[in-house]
Amino acid sequence: MRSRALLNSGLLLAILSVAAPLFAQAGSDDEIIQKLLDRVNALERQVAALQQTQTQQVQTQQTPAQLAPAAPVVAPPQAVATEQQPNPTVDVPDTNAAQPDAGSRFNFHAYADTDFQRDVDGVTKKFELGEIDLFGTERLSPHLTALMELVFETDNQQLVAQVPVNIERLLLQYRGSDFFNADIGSYRTAIGYYSTAYLRGAWLQTAISRPKMFTFEDDGGFLPLHAVGVSVNGSIPSGDVNLHYVLEGGSSRNYGSTAGLVSDISFNRASNLAIYSQPREVPGLEIGISSYHDLFSPVAGFAIDRSVWMVHFVYVEGRVEFLNEGLLLRLGESPAGQATALGFYSQIAYRLAPSWRPYARVEYLNVYGVGPVDAETRFYVPWKTVYTAGVRHDLTDSVAVKFELGRETDYLRPSFISAAAQLAFTF
Repeated sequence: MRSRALLNSGLLLAILSVAAPLFAQAGSDDEIIQKLLDRVNALERQVAALQQTQTQQVQTQQTPAQLAPAAPVVAPPQAVATEQQPNPTVDVPDTNAAQPDAGSRFNFHAYADTDFQRDVDGVTKKFELGEIDLFGTERLSPHLTALMELVFETDNQQLVAQVPVNIERLLLQYRGSDFFNADIGSYRTAIGYYSTAYLRGAWLQTAISRPKMFTFEDDGGFLPLHAVGVSVNGSIPSGDVNLHYVLEGGSSRNYGSTAGLVSDISFNRASNLAIYSQPREVPGLEIGISSYHDLFSPVAGFAIDRSVWMVHFVYVEGRVEFLNEGLLLRLGESPAGQATALGFYSQIAYRLAPSWRPYARVEYLNVYGVGPVDAETRFYVPWKTVYTAGVRHDLTDSVAVKFELGRETDYLRPSFISAAAQLAFTF
């Protein structure tokens, strides 16, 4: 284009140089006009010849790649998607060490509920604010995460100005590979399935109430659901059987009296081994067994050996939730006597529609033994059979309302019927 502009300028100058003297001689003479036209035609032919020669020279010097038209530059689709929809944070760090550390990542959730209870303990009728469960994690590195779960037990407050605060979990988590991971600190023991599958927040579980055997220790539960120490877990090479293990060692947390007359919190040595299978051929199925041993303090200043064996068969997939767990508990092998408890629960829920989920559960526990330990165990574990039925309705993805009826039979009092309603939510 630049060469063409120069040629056109040269042509104009040539025309002017020729026209100037001719105009000076004759003005409008026909001969002068004809000479000008001939001169213009000659100069146009020279310009065309020069342009063709220049184009051929440029094409000879360029490569085929340079001659091809340039493709428009388009941003990679993945980069655009990453900006518009960032990847969500997770509770545990990525185990792929090849990925660079993007810095600390904080994840926070909260769960709360408010309830109406009628005779859930055989006597009380009341509205109450349930528990407020605060759960947060902070990624410290590609393999390390700090986790804290803090619970405000508003349902246990005795005075307006007093709300018990419970550190449910406080952990430094190491995620090394599929075969070895470790949690150090205050953890939930891997006894059975329900203990670790459904955490403290009521919104997480289908029913209003937990199975009675999984009642928390500070609410009168007899199973050691909390401990302080080290918990390691991972997968076991096993093909389609897909085995996993959990090995725990630490100190269990026991409360010396369920009646609240004496306060004696004991921290006793504890160990637990759990193995479970999640068959790849049947998604949603889990079958497992656990063996737990520690010292148990049913009353203040008194500790006896405790062993807990549990098995579970669970199927949670699509519309179906089918939970089954069995228990064998043995307490004491001493002159003070011993006690044995056999029990189970079975719960089934089915999602009829996107937001409706009716459920039913049956529970049974039989305690027998000899000596003072047997009598104390019956006081500590008073219930025998519990039948529960209800329905859960999800108002939104974060809010659910539940209605529940139950019938309980105890060792120490007549059977009774209870009812409850709950509004549970997360944020």
